[in-house]
Amino acid sequence: MKRAPTNIPKVSKEVILEAAKLSAPAARFLVTGYYDAQDARKRGDMQLRHIGDSVATTLGKTLEWTANAHAELEAGVLRSLKAYVEGTPVGQWCLAQHGVGPVLAAGFIANIDITIAQTAGSIWRFAGLDPTCKWEKGQKRPYNAGMKQLCFHFGECAKRTHSHPDSVYGKIYQARKTLLVERNEAGYNAERAKVFVTRSAEVKKTLETGKLPAGNLDRQACNYAAKMFLSHLHAVMYWDFYRKAPPKPFIIAAGHAHEIKIPMVKMFPGLSEAYYGVPARELEAAE
Repeated sequence: MKRAPTNIPKVSKEVILEAAKLSAPAARFLVTGYYDAQDARKRGDMQLRHIGDSVATTLGKTLEWTANAHAELEAGVLRSLKAYVEGTPVGQWCLAQHGVGPVLAAGFIANIDITIAQTAGSIWRFAGLDPTCKWEKGQKRPYNAGMKQLCFHFGECAKRTHSHPDSVYGKIYQARKTLLVERNEAGYNAERAKVFVTRSAEVKKTLETGKLPAGNLDRQACNYAAKMFLSHLHAVMYWDFYRKAPPKPFIIAAGHAHEIKIPMVKMFPGLSEAYYGVPARELEAAE
C-alpha cells in the first residue's frame, strides 16, 4: 500500500546512532512498541480496505493518516532496533539467520540474561517452551509472556521461509512437521488425543480417530524450530560472554537426540573447536 506523507518526523541519524547503546529494558520497550504500532497499522489498513471508495471522506482521510502515522512509527523503531542488534557479534549472528529480523533478534537478546540463563533449558522454560511447566490456576505464570510471543513470531517466520534454501530454521520446522504428521498417522498420539481439550466439533471428530488436529502439529513444529534457535542462541551468547563452551542441552549430552549444529558458527572463532571438537571449516564440510 502506497503511503501518503504525514507530519510524523522520521527517525534521525542521531537517534539511530544512539539506538546502538540501548539498554536491555529500553530495547524490550521498543520491541513491544513495534508490535503495538504494527497491530495498529494493520487495523487501520483493514478499516481502509473495508470502507473502499469512501476513503475520500473525512473519516477515510483520518483513518488513512492514522494508519500512515503508525507505519512511520513502525519503520522508525525497526531502524533503531536494527542499529541495536548490529552493534554486537551475537546480534550480527542473529541477523545472519534467514528469517530473523531486527525486531525478533532485539527481543531475544534483550530478554535473555546470559549470567542467569546457564543452560538452553532454562531459556526454554523462560519462554514457555518447557512442556513440564504447567500454569496452574491461581499461581504465578511460570514463563515470560513476552518471550513466548517472540517464539510464536519466530515459529511463524520459520514456517513462511521453510522453502528458501538459506532458511536453516525453516528446514528444521519442515522436517519436524513431516515427522509429527507421520507419527500422528501411525497412531502415536492416541493417548494424548483422549485428553486433548477443545470446543471445536471438527477437532473433536479428529480426536476420536486417535489423532491430533493439524493445527496442533503445526504449532509443535513451530515451537521445535524456536527451541533449536534458542539453543543455538544460548551457545553463541554463552561463548561471547564467557569465552568457553556452554553446557549442551541434557537430551544432547545424554545421547538421546541428534544434534543440530549451530549455523554460521565460524562467526565466533574458537567456538566450534570448544563445542564440537573440530574447526568450523571441517564442521561445515561434513554437513
